[in-house]
Amino acid sequence: MKRLILTLFLSLLLLGSCSTTVAKREKSLVLQTEAIGMLQGRSYEGAVSKLKQALVLEPNSEEARYNLLLALLAAESYDEAIVLSDGSSLLFPANLNFSLAKAYALRKMGKVEQAFTLYQEIVDKDKANYSLQAKLMELSLEEGVVKFAKERALYLISVHQEEARAFTVLATLEGEESWYALARDLMKEASTQGQEQRPTQSR
Repeated sequence: MKRLILTLFLSLLLLGSCSTTVAKREKSLVLQTEAIGMLQGRSYEGAVSKLKQALVLEPNSEEARYNLLLALLAAESYDEAIVLSDGSSLLFPANLNFSLAKAYALRKMGKVEQAFTLYQEIVDKDKANYSLQAKLMELSLEEGVVKFAKERALYLISVHQEEARAFTVLATLEGEESWYALARDLMKEASTQGQEQRPTQSR
């Protein structure tokens, strides 16, 4: 009989805890939805405030953390964004978006070298994400981080991914008289011919 009473008591405690968790989750989602609306209206500080409240309700929510991180970046609160990114990366090491957000914050703070050191760590962890590598390659060219741009371009060519973009970057770095410029032009020509030779579908 005592064991039965204890079991019932524990069950009630668990049910109470579960209902509290659900209520917090629902309130957090409401706050996040309101904050996203505020972000669209460019009310960044207000969105940050609501998302901080949401995170208090769900401190281990990957979604709430990322939404707050985006709001902090929009509000140009870069130091705070970096702190949140670091903590979130520890909780969710597989989610590289937190590191990408931190690198963005570093660039905006003028810490370009630190940003691209972090970008290098990201691509090393996600080598098959060729689209991301191409974007970072082009970004590094814009930022004048030549070594990173060239290494990414050569890597993409070696694995036959995003080659047209890679040859364009290398042609910019090495000049219009380089072999890379010739390769870029040949790829463009081949692409154009392929489109012209594509059979027209009958209607």
